[in-house]
Amino acid sequence: MRHNTTAIITTQRTAKDQQRGFTLIEVLIVVALIGILSAIAFPSYSEYVESSRRADAHLALLNGTQDMERCRSTKFSYTNCDIATDESEQAYYDVSVSSKTATSFTITATAKGAQAGDTDCATMSIDDLGKRLPATGCWK
Repeated sequence: MRHNTTAIITTQRTAKDQQRGFTLIEVLIVVALIGILSAIAFPSYSEYVESSRRADAHLALLNGTQDMERCRSTKFSYTNCDIATDESEQAYYDVSVSSKTATSFTITATAKGAQAGDTDCATMSIDDLGKRLPATGCWK
């Protein structure tokens, strides 16, 4: 009888030892799933970050428009007017008055640095009539 008890204990220990840890296949499957999810999520995240940084250009362009209108209300012309800054608040865009006459102006924001990869909306502008370019999804 003693011999049978030893066999049962040995069998139970062996079955318990086989259930420890992960197999190489399981680890490879998890790594592959993480890679696939990362490949899908990263472009969406990058696109979201680029679109959220466009708000920096919107703010700079609208502030520049206010500067120009404020100046025109005192000088009755845009000719001697300029915007207060040449860079957006968070420094993702260079801002300049790209076209200026006595009765009209256009302010342009050009992406730079980390935002330069936003090729769809690398250059955004607004004129004295409030016309915004590009007319696509850049101004959302």
